[in-house]
Amino acid sequence: MSDAPLTQSFLRLGRLDLDPRLRALQPGSAASGLVVTATVEVPDSSSELQYAWEVAWSDTVREAGQLGADQRTAEVLASGAGTAVAAGTRVVVAAHGEVLLARWLPPGAAAGSVWVGPLPRLQAVAAAVARRPAHVVLLADRDGATVIAHAAGDQLPARRFAVGARPGAQRGPHPDRPPAEHHGERHVTGPEPRGGGEANAEFAAGRLAEAAASVGAHIALGAGDQDILDAVSAHLPGSLGPVVTIATGPVAVASDDHLSGEIAVALGQITASAVDAVGDLVASSTAEPEPGAVRGIEAVAEQLAERQVSVLLVAADIASAGAGTAYRIGSQPTDLLPADASTGIDVPLEDGLVWAALHQDAIVLQMPDRGGPLAGQPTAALLRRGRFS
Repeated sequence: MSDAPLTQSFLRLGRLDLDPRLRALQPGSAASGLVVTATVEVPDSSSELQYAWEVAWSDTVREAGQLGADQRTAEVLASGAGTAVAAGTRVVVAAHGEVLLARWLPPGAAAGSVWVGPLPRLQAVAAAVARRPAHVVLLADRDGATVIAHAAGDQLPARRFAVGARPGAQRGPHPDRPPAEHHGERHVTGPEPRGGGEANAEFAAGRLAEAAASVGAHIALGAGDQDILDAVSAHLPGSLGPVVTIATGPVAVASDDHLSGEIAVALGQITASAVDAVGDLVASSTAEPEPGAVRGIEAVAEQLAERQVSVLLVAADIASAGAGTAYRIGSQPTDLLPADASTGIDVPLEDGLVWAALHQDAIVLQMPDRGGPLAGQPTAALLRRGRFS
């Protein structure tokens, strides 16, 4: 596989950006320094959902206190719960009496749990963000177009970019006539006479690229008139286009909320292909004279310490790899030390690996088992080596 499609696959995965307060967190072992990670699934309740949600968080607060969290940190968890939605899972990380992260995950992305320890438990969140990359949605019909920009993980509110009419655009000489009767060639992007349609498509593509750049997106989805989507695609750079059609026919251009299901399906397919491409690269790169990927805990930990990890792959059962064995985080968050190190703080393996990876802005992928690119190991890493940074 050439570098171009590999680079595009890499760009089509989401990356969890740590909030500055979370990034600055120092792991601690005393009760006052412990971190709470609460993962709560929305209750299956058709009536009084918000009440059931509040009860679930009351139980979470109580459990966090029982597990050793200080009172201020346990009690602040509920402030990050948000309003219950029809389905989903809420993850809240708190320490030192304040919420450091609060995110919605898709239904089934993580099991409900309360964890209290020296580090936050971010594997499920980071893996979910990887599968929900930044993207833009073009809503287009003959009367107008809008672009909706979504940041990775949908943590920030979606931003609406109205395409509008391009500068110098002119209406057809007989705008009240049916399209087939307009003077001259009627182009697919509007009723202008000859030459106008191509300019309209180029202008719309420019607005789409502008919206994508605002959130760092490399995925363009589209709904509405297929001819318009195709015309705009022809003017997009290869790192963004072509537009992936998720729905055709008349479409409302004010919002893409009504297309949430179609968007989720499309992103699932796109990211699955990207994960496969990264996995193939890991498998092929481990045998190179200067390996572009490594497997195994010790090899991955060494590359994390050197800040060379671009993508961290972890098996879903990685927790069992560290059962009964201590690992340590050193003075730097990227230092995952062996159990017999004289410095550092004991941490669970999976938390230490993900913490170190996120502190070098790596993508985190959770693999269903240890087969494929992991080749029986609990973890692997695709390295930067000047290629995927």
